[in-house]
Amino acid sequence: MKLSRLKERLSHGADVCQITQQRIVELDNAPEERKRLRQFPTVEAAMLLGVSESYLRQITMQGGDFTCGTVANNYRRTFALKELHWILDGLYKKTGDERYRRHRSPSEKLQVVAVANFKGGAAKTTTAVHLAQYLALRGYRVLAIDLDSQASLTSLFGLQPDTDVGAEATLYPVFRGDCDNLNSCIRPTYWPRLDLVPANLSLSQAEFEMPVRAQRERNLGFWLVLREAIQNSAMNYDVVILDCPPSLGFMSINAIFASTGVIVPVPPSMIDFASTGQFFRMCSQVLEQIEEIDPDSKEVDFFKILVAKHIVTDQNQKQIMHLMGANFGDMLLENAMAVTTALDGAGLRKRTYYEIDDQVGTRQSYMRGLAFLNAVNAEIEGVLIKAWDRQMPVRVPLASGAAWGGKSEARI
Repeated sequence: MKLSRLKERLSHGADVCQITQQRIVELDNAPEERKRLRQFPTVEAAMLLGVSESYLRQITMQGGDFTCGTVANNYRRTFALKELHWILDGLYKKTGDERYRRHRSPSEKLQVVAVANFKGGAAKTTTAVHLAQYLALRGYRVLAIDLDSQASLTSLFGLQPDTDVGAEATLYPVFRGDCDNLNSCIRPTYWPRLDLVPANLSLSQAEFEMPVRAQRERNLGFWLVLREAIQNSAMNYDVVILDCPPSLGFMSINAIFASTGVIVPVPPSMIDFASTGQFFRMCSQVLEQIEEIDPDSKEVDFFKILVAKHIVTDQNQKQIMHLMGANFGDMLLENAMAVTTALDGAGLRKRTYYEIDDQVGTRQSYMRGLAFLNAVNAEIEGVLIKAWDRQMPVRVPLASGAAWGGKSEARI
């Protein structure tokens, strides 16, 4: 096959993939044909707010303190996420209870969480997008930054990287040195309190251009470019989530140095286990080299390993998880992210788990997946809260299995 013919086939394949993904989004989000966030029933809304269902009904009914919600034909009330945020802020203002406070104070530093591992297929994007959406559900102000030129995170928010995102709307100008902030590339999403810095193939070009820039600008601390841009632009957020590419290039190095904490997703297989070891070794070597130049450039609040893509019934995986627990100690998060039928089904529809309802698969499968996912994200939320030296916000469990985590129900 001649080169020209191969180029034609590759171009055609790219077009087919793009059109197919766009069509899936349009069909699954009819009639608007663009992604939107679902409404939340009373039981989920109460859990997110940390109040009982009866109390939520009382304060949101006509004439209540927080009259809102939409009553369907079945007389059941549902809530938009903006309404839940309004109630949450109102409860904090009304009671002064710190457990309802989400926004960080001026004395609490911005938390920047890098989700990194240089092996592909380790569930980095899955971890990053669900953590960002979970924190937004809980009421935090979140900025998600896509550092991967494959732009999977960007696609999950309904954007087509090739057509909806220009190079100037990504981190490309930042790494080129054209600007030192994110103001031109931060865009709102259909998730309240969750903004996005998208990506596309221009970031792969930035990987090649960064060494040239480092040679040209002798005093450039190339590992601090992203940190400076975040500090210049993201101080109105509580948490920044960085979705790193599957490599230890300039993007990942910048993400690590911009972060206040690192989460490394690791599937429980020997191949992934070995690859992660090499990732740690390479990171250590890079940090050692940069430390010789700038010994005070890096400080983190936490470094955590997450067991991802766990198949609950796989005995071999259980052995590897036991090995990981014995050797990593408190570096390893207690909760693992398990694979469920409903989680796979959500991905096929270009949705995240928090964007679907229990109509994907059986309700039992949906609730089981939600419990796994929320346990992981609640534990990470606890790590962030500990870094802020703050009391853990209230969380009410589901009566059918505590899918939103927590052990005690909070009532006002």
